[in-house]
Amino acid sequence: MIRSNGTPLCPICSSSTRFHCTKTTDGHLGTYYHCTNCDTIFLDPMPSADVMRDYVNQEYSDGVYASHVRARPLKETMFAARSRQIYARQPGGRLLDVGASAGFMVEQAVLGGFDAYGVELSPVAIEYAAPAIRSRMLVGDANSLAEDGVEKYDVVTAFDIIEHTYDPAAFAQSLRALLRPGGLLCVTTPDTRHFLRYVMGSYWPMLEPLQHTVLFSRKSLAALLRQCGFNHIEMRTARKLLTADYLAEQVGGLTPGMERAYRIGSPLVPATLRTRPIWVNIGEIMAFARA
Repeated sequence: MIRSNGTPLCPICSSSTRFHCTKTTDGHLGTYYHCTNCDTIFLDPMPSADVMRDYVNQEYSDGVYASHVRARPLKETMFAARSRQIYARQPGGRLLDVGASAGFMVEQAVLGGFDAYGVELSPVAIEYAAPAIRSRMLVGDANSLAEDGVEKYDVVTAFDIIEHTYDPAAFAQSLRALLRPGGLLCVTTPDTRHFLRYVMGSYWPMLEPLQHTVLFSRKSLAALLRQCGFNHIEMRTARKLLTADYLAEQVGGLTPGMERAYRIGSPLVPATLRTRPIWVNIGEIMAFARA
């Protein structure tokens, strides 16, 4: 990566950056830098693709991603709501969910009136997909699909995935290549300008060096989408349906102190409250854009 005054340039706006923090996950030390112009936060150097892939497969087997799969009722309700949001902007047609995990979005999009498919890098994740939609799931990535020259899609979704990429611009361009002219893109990603980033500092759970390589603000995400040929960009807050127990499980591996505090205090809270689903702004952006 090009450097200026000893620090790498921002991968989104090419401005100079400053050291942000270091984080360690499973023995892997990552160094994050912060662009003061567009508020992008990114890793340099980045972990190898093999290391990240092995980590993801392990997490689907018995880690944080496994709890994502176990929370099927929460995910079905959340993705049904997202499918409705998309249908209001693009009523039906072919939909591709990139980074489809266990296929919850594909399942709900089919129920919501789309001819929906999913592509996912982890074969472990696809094994968890409902049998009825497993035939609609492919092992691979957006770039490989674009190179295959598949039929274009009316909608492409990429939830919580662009922050995992080495080259966000190349990723966004591969998504655009999958869309017909005027097709709709919907992405979600952590927001570096959310108040929790300022409050928690280096303990912000979104700073995870074996998962999150590039983190965006609304400004930098909009700039990236424009650079890659998208227009009519609409930014919203992405809310997730969570329970207190599920949230504690998700962040526990990244912030052990918070998990210990929750384990100690949770018996004092009625189970009906700890397991009640609520819509929460955990600090993510939802962006819509047209190809």
